[in-house]
Amino acid sequence: MITTEEKIAELISILPMHYNSLLDGIEIKIPVKLNFSEGKTLMFLYKHEGNPMSAYSKKVGLTKGSFTAVADRLEEKGLIKRVTVSDDRRKNALILTEEGKSIAKEIDSLFKQHILNKIAHLKKKDINNLKNALEITVAMLEKIR
Repeated sequence: MITTEEKIAELISILPMHYNSLLDGIEIKIPVKLNFSEGKTLMFLYKHEGNPMSAYSKKVGLTKGSFTAVADRLEEKGLIKRVTVSDDRRKNALILTEEGKSIAKEIDSLFKQHILNKIAHLKKKDINNLKNALEITVAMLEKIR
Protein backbone atom coordinates (compact mmCIF):
# COMPACT_ATOMS: atom_id res chain seq x y z
CA MET A 1 0.00 0.00 0.00
CA ILE A 2 1.30 3.45 -0.90
CA THR A 3 1.87 5.89 1.96
CA THR A 4 0.57 9.44 1.99
CA GLU A 5 4.13 10.73 1.66
CA GLU A 6 4.75 8.51 -1.37
CA LYS A 7 1.53 9.73 -2.98
CA ILE A 8 2.63 13.34 -2.39
CA ALA A 9 5.99 12.60 -4.05
CA GLU A 10 4.20 10.97 -6.99
CA LEU A 11 1.82 13.91 -7.46
CA ILE A 12 4.60 16.48 -7.19
CA SER A 13 6.64 14.58 -9.77
CA ILE A 14 3.90 15.05 -12.38
CA LEU A 15 3.37 18.78 -11.74
CA PRO A 16 5.94 19.88 -14.36
CA MET A 17 4.08 17.90 -17.06
CA HIS A 18 0.83 19.64 -16.20
CA TYR A 19 2.51 23.03 -16.03
CA ASN A 20 3.99 22.48 -19.49
CA SER A 21 0.61 21.49 -20.90
CA LEU A 22 -0.91 24.62 -19.38
CA LEU A 23 1.68 26.70 -21.21
CA ASP A 24 1.14 24.88 -24.50
CA GLY A 25 0.06 27.35 -27.13
CA ILE A 26 0.99 30.50 -25.24
CA GLU A 27 2.39 33.24 -27.43
CA ILE A 28 4.36 35.95 -25.73
CA LYS A 29 5.69 38.57 -28.08
CA ILE A 30 7.96 41.09 -26.40
CA PRO A 31 10.58 43.45 -27.83
CA VAL A 32 13.46 41.61 -26.09
CA LYS A 33 14.52 37.99 -26.51
CA LEU A 34 14.66 36.15 -23.18
CA ASN A 35 15.69 32.57 -22.52
CA PHE A 36 13.77 30.50 -19.95
CA SER A 37 16.00 31.43 -16.98
CA GLU A 38 15.91 35.12 -17.89
CA GLY A 39 12.12 35.10 -18.23
CA LYS A 40 11.68 33.22 -14.96
CA THR A 41 14.00 35.64 -13.18
CA LEU A 42 12.30 38.69 -14.66
CA MET A 43 8.89 37.46 -13.55
CA PHE A 44 10.11 36.52 -10.10
CA LEU A 45 11.56 40.01 -9.70
CA TYR A 46 8.24 41.45 -10.89
CA LYS A 47 6.49 39.67 -8.02
CA HIS A 48 9.26 39.98 -5.38
CA GLU A 49 11.46 42.95 -6.21
CA GLY A 50 14.30 44.26 -4.05
CA ASN A 51 15.68 41.09 -2.43
CA PRO A 52 19.37 40.17 -2.34
CA MET A 53 20.68 38.24 -5.35
CA SER A 54 21.29 35.11 -3.24
CA ALA A 55 17.58 34.90 -2.42
CA TYR A 56 16.67 34.97 -6.11
CA SER A 57 19.17 32.31 -7.14
CA LYS A 58 17.56 29.88 -4.71
CA LYS A 59 14.01 30.78 -5.76
CA VAL A 60 14.62 30.33 -9.49
CA GLY A 61 16.63 27.14 -8.95
CA LEU A 62 20.05 28.25 -10.15
CA THR A 63 23.47 28.19 -8.55
CA LYS A 64 24.85 31.58 -7.53
CA GLY A 65 27.27 31.54 -10.46
CA SER A 66 24.58 30.66 -13.01
CA PHE A 67 22.22 33.22 -11.54
CA THR A 68 24.89 35.93 -11.69
CA ALA A 69 25.22 35.26 -15.43
CA VAL A 70 21.43 35.56 -15.87
CA ALA A 71 21.41 38.82 -13.88
CA ASP A 72 24.30 40.13 -15.98
CA ARG A 73 22.38 39.43 -19.20
CA LEU A 74 19.20 41.05 -17.89
CA GLU A 75 21.21 44.07 -16.80
CA GLU A 76 22.87 44.28 -20.24
CA LYS A 77 19.40 44.21 -21.82
CA GLY A 78 18.38 47.13 -19.61
CA LEU A 79 15.70 45.20 -17.72
CA ILE A 80 17.17 45.16 -14.22
CA LYS A 81 19.70 47.02 -12.15
CA ARG A 82 21.71 46.15 -9.10
CA VAL A 83 21.54 48.34 -6.02
CA THR A 84 23.76 48.09 -2.96
CA VAL A 85 21.78 47.10 0.12
CA SER A 86 24.35 47.50 2.88
CA ASP A 87 27.78 48.82 3.71
CA ASP A 88 29.14 45.68 2.05
CA ARG A 89 29.40 46.60 -1.64
CA ARG A 90 29.31 42.90 -2.53
CA LYS A 91 25.69 42.60 -1.37
CA ASN A 92 23.32 43.73 -4.06
CA ALA A 93 19.58 43.67 -4.50
CA LEU A 94 17.94 43.49 -7.89
CA ILE A 95 15.24 45.86 -9.07
CA LEU A 96 13.47 46.19 -12.37
CA THR A 97 14.07 49.16 -14.62
CA GLU A 98 11.02 50.89 -16.11
CA GLU A 99 11.48 48.83 -19.29
CA GLY A 100 11.83 45.67 -17.19
CA LYS A 101 8.60 46.49 -15.33
CA SER A 102 6.80 47.18 -18.59
CA ILE A 103 7.91 43.91 -20.19
CA ALA A 104 7.19 41.88 -17.04
CA LYS A 105 3.73 43.46 -16.81
CA GLU A 106 3.05 42.51 -20.44
CA ILE A 107 4.24 38.92 -19.91
CA ASP A 108 2.12 38.66 -16.75
CA SER A 109 -0.94 39.95 -18.58
CA LEU A 110 -0.47 37.54 -21.50
CA PHE A 111 0.11 34.63 -19.13
CA LYS A 112 -3.01 35.40 -17.11
CA GLN A 113 -5.12 35.73 -20.27
CA HIS A 114 -3.75 32.42 -21.54
CA ILE A 115 -4.70 30.68 -18.28
CA LEU A 116 -8.16 32.29 -18.32
CA ASN A 117 -8.66 30.88 -21.81
CA LYS A 118 -7.51 27.43 -20.68
CA ILE A 119 -9.97 27.27 -17.76
CA ALA A 120 -12.88 28.99 -19.52
CA HIS A 121 -14.60 25.68 -20.26
CA LEU A 122 -14.63 24.58 -16.63
CA LYS A 123 -17.72 24.84 -14.47
CA LYS A 124 -17.73 27.50 -11.74
CA LYS A 125 -17.46 24.82 -9.05
CA ASP A 126 -14.40 23.31 -10.76
CA ILE A 127 -12.78 26.74 -11.06
CA ASN A 128 -13.30 27.35 -7.34
CA ASN A 129 -11.94 23.88 -6.50
CA LEU A 130 -8.87 24.56 -8.66
CA LYS A 131 -8.30 27.95 -6.99
CA ASN A 132 -8.59 26.43 -3.51
CA ALA A 133 -6.31 23.51 -4.39
CA LEU A 134 -3.68 25.86 -5.83
CA GLU A 135 -3.82 28.16 -2.80
CA ILE A 136 -3.27 25.18 -0.49
CA THR A 137 -0.51 23.80 -2.73
CA VAL A 138 1.38 27.10 -2.77
CA ALA A 139 1.03 27.49 1.00
CA MET A 140 2.32 23.96 1.64
CA LEU A 141 5.22 24.32 -0.81
CA GLU A 142 6.26 27.53 0.97
CA LYS A 143 6.36 25.58 4.25
CA ILE A 144 8.62 22.81 2.92
CA ARG A 145 11.22 25.00 1.18
